[in-house]
Amino acid sequence: MSWQNKIGIVIIIAVFVCANLIFLNLYSDVWWDSSVYLGMGKYIFSSGNSGLWEESRPLIFPLILGLGYSLNLNMVYFGRVISIIFAVLVIFITYKIGTGLFSRKTGLLAAFFTAFSHTFLFFSPNILTEIPSTLFVLLAFYCFMNNRFFLMGAFSGMAVMTRLFQIFTLIGLYIVFFAYFLRKTGFKKKLFYVIIGASIFILPYLLLNYYLYGDILLPLKVQSHLTKTTGWSLYREFGFYFTGLLRENLFIIFLIALPLFFKKNHKFYSLLLIPFAYIIIFSFVKHKEMRFMLSILPFLYLITSYCLVQAHSKIKNKKLAFGLFYLMIVIWLMLTFTAFKDVSRYKRQKDDPGFLYFQNYMKNSNGNVWITNPLYALYSEAKIDGLLYFYSSENLLSFIDKNKGKVDIVLLNSCDIPCFPADAICAESMKKLDELTSKFKKVYQKEVDSCEYKILTNNHQFHGILN
Repeated sequence: MSWQNKIGIVIIIAVFVCANLIFLNLYSDVWWDSSVYLGMGKYIFSSGNSGLWEESRPLIFPLILGLGYSLNLNMVYFGRVISIIFAVLVIFITYKIGTGLFSRKTGLLAAFFTAFSHTFLFFSPNILTEIPSTLFVLLAFYCFMNNRFFLMGAFSGMAVMTRLFQIFTLIGLYIVFFAYFLRKTGFKKKLFYVIIGASIFILPYLLLNYYLYGDILLPLKVQSHLTKTTGWSLYREFGFYFTGLLRENLFIIFLIALPLFFKKNHKFYSLLLIPFAYIIIFSFVKHKEMRFMLSILPFLYLITSYCLVQAHSKIKNKKLAFGLFYLMIVIWLMLTFTAFKDVSRYKRQKDDPGFLYFQNYMKNSNGNVWITNPLYALYSEAKIDGLLYFYSSENLLSFIDKNKGKVDIVLLNSCDIPCFPADAICAESMKKLDELTSKFKKVYQKEVDSCEYKILTNNHQFHGILN
């Protein structure tokens, strides 16, 4: 590919990076899940002497983030840079897939839509696993396109070991793989390469689970349990993603023209099935967030861009077609960037005195620490022994019984661990926690927006001032 042919994608990526640098100044909050991955990276590279551990999380992203800790860098800034790099690579591989499968115009348009989709642009610096794992899914599909089956399996394994839910993104890819190659010569060899490639990343993880927990599937079981018992405030109607994706990019409406431009080949079938199978599956899950659609946005935009380019080629009045297209692009970009007008609400953490006190307190805390939010330990070198938010009420009762004599400090925010409405014994678990901490010394107490912050210590060393 000549330099002239690369200018388009270079410009898209350059503008995308500049937009990220601008938006980074508009919000500073670190997300809950982000702090977990950072804490796990710290835990891994400190040999368990610092940070925290959640057994439900796969390990590739914490391992990458932990490099920042090992290099003594600011982990939040390091994580944001790493996340933006992954986003840039997603944009580039989307372009490569579109160019290889359709045309350079289709690749550029799909990369453009991906880069400046509001959800993608907003989450690209936010240290979450959706975008990094999506890169690996895209690479698996790219290898499928090019009959590189070992790498297809390897990137599939990396995707799942970055985000377990990418299993559902890969369903469409592997349905087509089996349907197309099953009756063809060499299928067993291809399948063998896929399995070996995936096993390189998945098998060590399963063995580690058995070594640590005695159960190779424990993370999946915990994730399934958490899916059922958390996030009820984000329960949405079945059609949430269909309407959300239309608001995300009005050009998706052009998918109605897909039957006119259908291509009868297995690569095209897979490209279609990946996003549509994923959307249907996740529409049945009550907990819905648009960030969950990051896994399939590039695939949707590849199909949408293909339809747009094909429709344009059928229009006789090219000037009118270009005029309408650029008008819609301007409107779409205005809507995308206008959506960032409310992004200042993601500076809430720096305006929360209880939250900031907890984080400052943790910088000098020693002993066995229990917390109700992983963000409290974000800037601390302490090892976190109890993640109170991580347990359902039944498990919380068990955890307290087993560990009540092993706690020195409890950082508790009443808003961090609300009761799931259908949980009949949540009140009992909260009462058990209150009974335990009622015997502790109260180091700090403050109410902020109906949330009660309390620091309690099980010894006579006061680490703060009672407010």
